[in-house]
Amino acid sequence: MKCPKCGTENEEGEIFCVNCDWKLNMKYGGEKMAVNAVYFSFAAVIMGIISLVFAFLVNVPIVAVITGAIGMFLGGYTQSFVRITKIGGPIKNKLVVIAIVGLFMSVIGFVYAFAHLTF
Repeated sequence: MKCPKCGTENEEGEIFCVNCDWKLNMKYGGEKMAVNAVYFSFAAVIMGIISLVFAFLVNVPIVAVITGAIGMFLGGYTQSFVRITKIGGPIKNKLVVIAIVGLFMSVIGFVYAFAHLTF
């Protein structure tokens, strides 16, 4: 079976590629997925920043909770999503770090704002 990621021929019955460790029954992302990964990484950071601003500076906890939740989803999803695209090398690592930073900021904004929510 030919690996969809690197093109290496693998023996029948193999689950992972012997060369790149890609799961052989999984499609490999195209260029559009790579562009989306870049957008999602930066969207996670933007949501994290918005969450922090509304939690600490503007003191509107509901907005901070909502944007924090969206940022947490985007950050968590994107740091995994980047790995299945055709992005490689240091750019891939930078996008993962950007997504994790967005995730971290979103968690802080979400938790702080949720603790100050009044029902």
